[in-house]
Amino acid sequence: MTTTAQKLGNYTKNQQSVESVRETEARALLNCANRLDAARELNNGFEYYLDAIRHNQELWTLFQVLLADPQNPLPRDLKITLLNLSRYVDKVSLRASAEYNPDLLNSLIDINKQIAAGLSASPPGGEATAG
Repeated sequence: MTTTAQKLGNYTKNQQSVESVRETEARALLNCANRLDAARELNNGFEYYLDAIRHNQELWTLFQVLLADPQNPLPRDLKITLLNLSRYVDKVSLRASAEYNPDLLNSLIDINKQIAAGLSASPPGGEATAG
């Protein structure tokens, strides 16, 4: 099993070699949104549903680690907002896992798509990202 530190290392390595941090984060969020959407829309069973939720939660855990880093250059208010959003993602993920309620995935999908859209827009002053 891959640890969070290994995933963070792979994430950092990939973003440095191929694409910008913003592009990597947007792509990861959209990938998770698509998996959650497939878990919601298709009857792939409970294991697929749980896997999609776990995968999304792992991404948000990486964001939490990056946001909590004192070296993270994001403005404090933005970090707090994103950390609060990640708490919401955790809460909804736990509830959706316990209840097997595909409708709960709607807000997770919307959050991922909205954040990805914001990351895809050109920032006025450079690359402001979670990473």
